[in-house]
Amino acid sequence: MSRSVLPLLLVTLLVWPLWPVTAAEEPNAAPPAFRQILLDTPDPAILRASHESLCSEPHTAGTPGEWRTIEKLETALKGFGLEIDRHDFYPYLAHQGEAVVEVLAGGKRIRLPLQEKGLEEDPSSRDPRARPGWNAYSGTGDLSAAVVYANYARREDFEELKKRGVSVAGKIVIARYGRIFRGHKALFAEQAGAGGLLIYTDPDDAGYRRGIPYPEGGWANAYYIQRGSLLALDYPGDPLTPGAPATKDAPRLAPGSVALPTIPVQPLGWGAAQEILSRMRGSGVPRPWQGGLPFAYRLEGGDGLKVHLSVHQERRITHSANVLGILRGRLHPEQLVIVGCHFDAWTFGSGDPNAGTIVLLEMARSFAEAARTGHRPARTIVFANWSGEEFGMLGSTEYCEAHRDNLEKHAVAYLNMDMAAMGSRFQASALPLLKSVMKTAASEVPQAGRHAKLSAWEAWEERAGHAPELGNPGGGSDHLPFMSYLGIPVAAFGAGGSPGVSYHSNYETIAWYQQVVGKDYEGARMLARIGNMLLLHLADDPLLPLDPAHYAPTLRGHLDVLAKRVDTDAFREALAPLYARIDALEKEATRFKESIPAILADPLTLANANQALLTLERAWLSESGLPSRPWFHSLYNATDPDTGYGAWPLPLIEEALQSAKTIETTAAVAASADAIDKLIETLRRAVPATDPQGGALSLE
Repeated sequence: MSRSVLPLLLVTLLVWPLWPVTAAEEPNAAPPAFRQILLDTPDPAILRASHESLCSEPHTAGTPGEWRTIEKLETALKGFGLEIDRHDFYPYLAHQGEAVVEVLAGGKRIRLPLQEKGLEEDPSSRDPRARPGWNAYSGTGDLSAAVVYANYARREDFEELKKRGVSVAGKIVIARYGRIFRGHKALFAEQAGAGGLLIYTDPDDAGYRRGIPYPEGGWANAYYIQRGSLLALDYPGDPLTPGAPATKDAPRLAPGSVALPTIPVQPLGWGAAQEILSRMRGSGVPRPWQGGLPFAYRLEGGDGLKVHLSVHQERRITHSANVLGILRGRLHPEQLVIVGCHFDAWTFGSGDPNAGTIVLLEMARSFAEAARTGHRPARTIVFANWSGEEFGMLGSTEYCEAHRDNLEKHAVAYLNMDMAAMGSRFQASALPLLKSVMKTAASEVPQAGRHAKLSAWEAWEERAGHAPELGNPGGGSDHLPFMSYLGIPVAAFGAGGSPGVSYHSNYETIAWYQQVVGKDYEGARMLARIGNMLLLHLADDPLLPLDPAHYAPTLRGHLDVLAKRVDTDAFREALAPLYARIDALEKEATRFKESIPAILADPLTLANANQALLTLERAWLSESGLPSRPWFHSLYNATDPDTGYGAWPLPLIEEALQSAKTIETTAAVAASADAIDKLIETLRRAVPATDPQGGALSLE
């Protein structure tokens, strides 16, 4: 056993006897006692020990460090007494090679640093296993060329350059991180004809313009480099097996047939970027393009400045695995409530992802403790640790593709914990069905810190000055395949508010986290408690706490935004059938709510209602998917293809509007209306008809 496994394993052994959790040990639980165990078990000391163990070395997907992390997770979950399911898969991964960036100016060749400076205050930053910054799936290439500054490298930024007569053809574009997913920066640069791309973190966005840099403060210093994947395909998961599991012997697309990046791309710190930007001599930038470095930014470098960029990477099929801990339900073991967080990290991962992984493990420990004392939920809970999220939601997508039929039939909900415990200010997003239960769970747990007299939900309300609105989850994490591929209700929650950023850098260490986020781990304990309450309701409430009442107001809000954006009589008329369907859906949701006492009073009616609720979100699924992105099957929510992070509610209509074709918009509205009709019909099946005296009638 590796030495790095010992801290977490010792904690596990000290706290837990290695007893298996078996169904035979579980009598019917007393809910108050069950609830109290789940509130009392999360322990800041164990959260901290888990964190320090998981962040003891870099553990990028496909590396030996990741496999040691897999060993730690299996050891911990087995120690809790949970059943282990290791899901192996074989994605097409990028592997880091060598890279060089040099400034060529005034007869000089200045080599720029591509790795963070090791700090005396942070031992991990000096770890010899720490690697230089890189962008996975960069094209391999070597060129020396003139430079163009492209702001955030958004589609509109390249359009602005073209409008100003600035060509990027064959040149090296330098752009700052932010606003959109880095993979789209590379995609738009390549589409504009650029020969290469440099992406740096500007002090205006995350450095000294935001606060004191690390190590004195928490913000990005001149050496900070954000790593990350450039995979920006029309689907997440393994690039070579879209819509199918990446097994060892799976049929695969030829790599050359997949739209992977072809230009070399390299991330920089702002100290290195300054060596380029300060030497540029072209025309000035538009005012919003000015960043935080102490000189005027220019669009072009001029004749006297070139940059040498060389990037070499290897791409190959690589073995990886997800680790799932399973607690079987006592009454409905086939029904699955899944909570997950990825564990792969670009470096040490103290924030992304392990500030969420430790909360997930503590939730698993809590339910294992409850089961040991005789309290087992009615439904099965799956504690999922995903690999390869950083490369493009690889592990979670491959799991969903491998288990599609079972998950569509039996998955109740998916909860995502990525990078969760980054402060004490609770926040969440959720699809409509999970909004009510999210509020309920956060209202049952005290706020961490000095506002402990308030619940986490009340503290959020107080900060916001109004009732918080749970927006739709976007893209960029492991909830995506559950939401957009399988039509499963999803929610993501966490806590933030810490003053700084170490995201994807060699400073994303325990030292940074404990200095900036804190050493007490009270925020993490709060989140474990909230997560436990969420799981308790979803896995043990007799009637599934999936509330259809939020569909109508949420859908109206989405339509109102679209109608305001396309402010024409014709478009408002086209949307009229949807508004009418939403009114009908609202009435059906009200009837459902009023019928809950009758539903709970009769076991057969309850079973019927639960089956309808279980499949309600699936009403949005389209077998053919979105026209331009057929992997996305849900007609309710998809990611914004221009940002990679934002949400596209009613994406079929959004796609049609992008095409500006009336016939496509009409068809999109009709298909969305059909999905709402399916929602209404499914909800009707959940509620028994009643006679005039209020008695239940036959469901036939």
